[in-house]
Amino acid sequence: MTKHNKPFRRPFIGALALLGALSLASLPAQARDLPDIQDDVFQVANSGAYPPFSFVDTQGNLVGFDVDIAKALADKMGVEVNIQTSPWNGIVAALAGGRFDACICSMSATEERRKAVDFTDSYYRSGLSIWVQEDTDDVSSIEDFEGKRVGSTLGETGNQWAIEHAEGRWRNQTFQGLPDMLNALTTGRIDVMVADDIPVYVALNEDDIAIKQVDVGELPRFPAAIAVQKGSPQLKEALNEALAEIRADGTYQDIVDKWIGAGVEFN
Repeated sequence: MTKHNKPFRRPFIGALALLGALSLASLPAQARDLPDIQDDVFQVANSGAYPPFSFVDTQGNLVGFDVDIAKALADKMGVEVNIQTSPWNGIVAALAGGRFDACICSMSATEERRKAVDFTDSYYRSGLSIWVQEDTDDVSSIEDFEGKRVGSTLGETGNQWAIEHAEGRWRNQTFQGLPDMLNALTTGRIDVMVADDIPVYVALNEDDIAIKQVDVGELPRFPAAIAVQKGSPQLKEALNEALAEIRADGTYQDIVDKWIGAGVEFN
């Protein structure tokens, strides 16, 4: 991805206990595969709180990069699509339990999630990043998080990372989405923010936000992919074929230009 000129703007499910209540052995019988969807409606989920990937605009419409990707894929597959929002910290459980056919929601394809759902090919990559207020000068390494309030979005990979690395050194605070977390950082309710990089880069390009990125060394990067129920191989194959088609015909890049930025290499 091209670097932005200014300092830069899916994810582990923290509430994996929810998945324990599901009988994974029974999931294939519950899964709807492509023929079922072709006879009905393709039910797709995202969080609706992850701009510019999914969010509710001022007219009350669900919009964003993932929303347009879902519509483009449904068009290639020749199916009607219904895109709904679901709380991020329960979205894997909702998918695995049959509430949705797929999550097109910038979800990182982690090994932990693969235990509950299947993933398509990746449609972009994202990584964790560390952010502080613009006038902060005492954070330059993870060791400097000592005693600080560290914010992350509940259920995302940043939340997993913050929990696993805290070891009692800092206090973790969780949020339902990036807008709330950005507000908490700029108003001083948290000292450090751990977030996927791309949405923050985009937010900085759109608004004058007094925060800066801190290089604390190498952080995890993950492929974002579409999650589907286990036991729906035809749907997974159809989504992969549709992804290849929208890349080949320019639809994918048009969506990137619209939501992420013209000329950005988004792989």
